[in-house]
Amino acid sequence: MKALKFLALGLLIAAGSLTFAADVKAPTKLQPQKDWVKLGSRVVNMTADHDEILVTIKDGLFTKVRLKVMKAPIHLKNINIVFGNGENKNVKFDKKFAPGTFTRVIDLTGNKRIIKKVKLNYRSVPKGKGRAVVSLFGRR
Repeated sequence: MKALKFLALGLLIAAGSLTFAADVKAPTKLQPQKDWVKLGSRVVNMTADHDEILVTIKDGLFTKVRLKVMKAPIHLKNINIVFGNGENKNVKFDKKFAPGTFTRVIDLTGNKRIIKKVKLNYRSVPKGKGRAVVSLFGRR
């Protein structure tokens, strides 16, 4: 009888810890971390091969950026980051991104930079449904 009570108590404790563990959400690579700031988004025109994301945060200085693709796949050829002082940085990808995925993190050379806009150069993916939404995230 005593053994049965200990077994029941052990099962309750184990079940409680599993429930607690299920409630805690571990960050995934698809979720932006809290130190990333959304700088802008663009629903890309899949009949064209280029678009721009205008950055709406004027006073932000950033050291890194990355993009997130949503709703439909896109084949991203390259991006051109235009800074507040007129300089730019071209980054090649030549890779297909599925909905819900991020690009790699792009380090911005030099000190923290003001980003004016990001020019996207891409091609549509024939099997995609709808139009892709591309969001730009920056890290201070």
